[in-house]
Amino acid sequence: MTGLTGCATGGGNVRTWVDDNTAVAVTAQNRAMVFYRDDFQAGVNIYDFADLGAFEVNQSGVRHQYLCLLLWSTVARTPQQQAQVENAFTSMVVWADDQPLTFKRFTQNRDMVQLSKAVFKHPSSNAQESYYEITPAQLTTLAGAKELRIAPANQAPGEAPYHLWREEHDGLAAVAAQISSTQQKIESTSTAQ
Repeated sequence: MTGLTGCATGGGNVRTWVDDNTAVAVTAQNRAMVFYRDDFQAGVNIYDFADLGAFEVNQSGVRHQYLCLLLWSTVARTPQQQAQVENAFTSMVVWADDQPLTFKRFTQNRDMVQLSKAVFKHPSSNAQESYYEITPAQLTTLAGAKELRIAPANQAPGEAPYHLWREEHDGLAAVAAQISSTQQKIESTSTAQ
């Protein structure tokens, strides 16, 4: 088994692996959910996309859960436009049905979440990566929602949020259930001691 570091395992909706460089165990939904927003500018129909996926990093029993956000568009943006989109998502709101959950960006540097490679495949070369800490309870809330929408926390009134385009809700529910199950086992073990 020790020769399997770096190999992904898991069936269907959840995958697990050990990062080759940082030696942390990672549990993630198989594919990120894809959200979109229609942005009509100067006679051009532009689609902005946001891929959102959940994962957990386990470093010797110390566990942290994150959301990974990948922002990208159907058009190439100037560095200034990309920076504006990136800055807008310093804080993000995810609506689980009608319940807003606000997340402050933890980092844009994957080294800070102890990963040497991207958790989710980048859909475009211009995808911008951000990581947000999430609790197991918040993850369970997202997994149980029938409808999810996302937007920058400081979004201007009347501006459209990102709506779910490609659903990977089974993957979100599966990773939330696995993280919750592991958490319960840890708590029952520590209570028994």
